[in-house]
Amino acid sequence: MRAGVTHVLSPAGWLLCISAMDSAWLRELLTKRLRIRLECGTYSGCLRHVDTATKAVVLDQVEDLENNRKLPGVKMFFGYEIRDLEILDGLPTRSMNKSANNNDSRDKLEDTTIGNDFGEQRFSELEDESLKYIVIDQFHQKFGPAIFHIKKQSAIGVAVEGIDICRFGKLCLIQIATVNQIYLFDIFLLGPVAFKNGLKMILEDSDILKVIHDCRLVSDCLYHQYRVDLTNVFDTQVADVLQFSLETGGLLPSCVSTLEECLVRHLSLPTTKALFLQYSACAVKENPKVWTCRPLPIGLMQRAGLEVMYLLSLRSVLMDKLMMDFTTQVDNYLSMYRNMPCINLGSAEHYSMELPYELKELAVIQRLRRGDAMKSYKIDENGLLVRPHPQFEKTPEAEGRILNTDDIPELESIEPSRENVLEMQNDEIPLLEPRPDCTEDLCPPLERISLSVF
Repeated sequence: MRAGVTHVLSPAGWLLCISAMDSAWLRELLTKRLRIRLECGTYSGCLRHVDTATKAVVLDQVEDLENNRKLPGVKMFFGYEIRDLEILDGLPTRSMNKSANNNDSRDKLEDTTIGNDFGEQRFSELEDESLKYIVIDQFHQKFGPAIFHIKKQSAIGVAVEGIDICRFGKLCLIQIATVNQIYLFDIFLLGPVAFKNGLKMILEDSDILKVIHDCRLVSDCLYHQYRVDLTNVFDTQVADVLQFSLETGGLLPSCVSTLEECLVRHLSLPTTKALFLQYSACAVKENPKVWTCRPLPIGLMQRAGLEVMYLLSLRSVLMDKLMMDFTTQVDNYLSMYRNMPCINLGSAEHYSMELPYELKELAVIQRLRRGDAMKSYKIDENGLLVRPHPQFEKTPEAEGRILNTDDIPELESIEPSRENVLEMQNDEIPLLEPRPDCTEDLCPPLERISLSVF
């Protein structure tokens, strides 16, 4: 027990304090060390959170005083369990007396709580949007329904916040976004038990796609600290690099893109609306422990919600871009024989295994895209392309390119077939219709057609 004046509160006195305290008084109380006596034992620890609804108390650095041992993580004590509570470091300077004199003195005190100024900042572009999120810092109210809702999803967005996220860092928050809801799991208060109660099951579920931007350190932290093995992950940072490589004919960028750059580049999100990531980075730079502040500032929680809000949409757009060449070639396959005049059709067996002319064009398309990319981007000393910020980025001419057959002389095909195909693509060949007096089969089966016509 620390030296100094102690203040013992009965359950009734503690409930009175909870109901009377304001947010500033509560934040100042969070710096104190408490001793709590229950029917089953006595514990001490640093106060981290107070739930004014259930009168629950969350302590960190907890010690079991009766058994003289330290307990890992954070512990929650419910109001109905507490027999008495002792403030070991003295009462906060803000008085509980609501007289006018005390109110005046309370207004003159300066609040220096971590992140208070950041919490007052507003993201101006949010005024027209309905950003809704659910903060989950307890098990007995919202945790279970949130886990059941997430378990039913086929894809979710995932992000994390904390201090130096890695196997040696401190995980404070996990954000999970579904199609119609955003959850903020306060791991700083819930502790490792949150993973045993459902988060581990979700993150390891191979039937749920987890959309994450840069999963490297997230995976390292979850695996080594909580034994969570992330599976079925769609990494938007990796997808962005692959999409760029396809667009430039196989060339690679000099660096990966941040989430802000991906949102601007692929979702056409205005730069001003992507500034929430910069605000979060500035807050962490000013105070690396800002994510341990409790209660979390409103502005910080808004930005945590926004970080996962767009992940599912970003994944959908990137998938469409990655599959663009594939869908184009499938469309070519659909019309390859269907639009060809019957006189140019050969044996079905002959056509089945030969690489089609349209697929051979992929190599030429890549070469032309590389040439366009070399003109559009600067090249660093390692031979990689330097991408500017998407706000100043010009779309390479290779995107949406229509090939001319003059560009691919090495892929010349048999003249009649090529001319007919090109004519058919230009809709210059009319559909063949039999004459009323014609008894000859104009389109005999493929096996009856000789290859001599070629």
